[in-house]
Amino acid sequence: MNNTEKLEFTDQVAVVTGAGRGLGRQHALLLASRGCKVIVNDLGTAYDGTGKAEGKVADEVVAEIKALGGEAAANYDSVEQGELIIAAAMQAYGRIDIVVNNAGILTPEVWSELTLESWQRTININLTGVFSVMKAVWPIFIEQQYGRCIMTSSPAMYGAGVAAYAASKAGLIGLANSLAFEARKLKLDIKCNILIPQADTRMTQDFASSVNERRISQGKPASRSAPAEIMQRLSPDKVSAMVAWLAHSSCQAQASIHEAGGGYFARLNWARSAPLFATELEGVENAPVPENIRDGEATLADFVNGDMPKSGDGSMGSPSALEQVFKHLKSE
Repeated sequence: MNNTEKLEFTDQVAVVTGAGRGLGRQHALLLASRGCKVIVNDLGTAYDGTGKAEGKVADEVVAEIKALGGEAAANYDSVEQGELIIAAAMQAYGRIDIVVNNAGILTPEVWSELTLESWQRTININLTGVFSVMKAVWPIFIEQQYGRCIMTSSPAMYGAGVAAYAASKAGLIGLANSLAFEARKLKLDIKCNILIPQADTRMTQDFASSVNERRISQGKPASRSAPAEIMQRLSPDKVSAMVAWLAHSSCQAQASIHEAGGGYFARLNWARSAPLFATELEGVENAPVPENIRDGEATLADFVNGDMPKSGDGSMGSPSALEQVFKHLKSE
């Protein structure tokens, strides 16, 4: 394929979870505009997963797609029952080529307020829900010997005041890498990758409102919001191009992490520092002591002379610690 050809999805089928609003809606619209049949899945509940469904949001997106000449069907099953979503997709279209795991909730509690119930509810939707969907679709991918999967992580994985959300989104990276390894073992054209989107969505807006309500109730001033022109730059439609690329048959990326937002795109890699050794070559005859680490801080901060471990190939970050030690001892 050369760079003048348009990326199309004719005769393919995509399941997009959480597609009734925000990012998921834009992903569904873009895929449909390129010829993909789309299962628009969304419960329509509040951003934190509570409350009753607010109208038939999935039907509204389906209507948009059909009005533009595309093909889509609505689904209102929970990602916690992924087998129902996948069964509905198969009943509607007879195949599934793409799964965009976009559905998620964001509970507003800071660490000091976080309860086990809130923690578990977040994990159930954001992580176990993805497991449920992927467990159900995997046999179909295997039979077809083809599939594309996108996991939606979050900048919160870098660390934010939403511990449950951050933990669930970081967990998706390990899940995607493991699924990529499973596909690699079978030598099948199944690719699993991770998206870290940055966008102003209903979830982020409602979350900000909830946080400000709590701050005001505690006698604190509301947080300052960014100017409208800045937030417009973070519209959800500026993320979806990355999803479409990762979902395309010509994309061979696997177990990779991609950032997207505001017209910016980047790929992330694991980085390992230069190795610090405390072996007999360094005069350490028994177990290393904490002072060995303290005295080697400069080495641990040296990423220029380190390496980048790969994901999804089953090597678990090879070369391992033991491999590196033996190589070091042989270098004497």
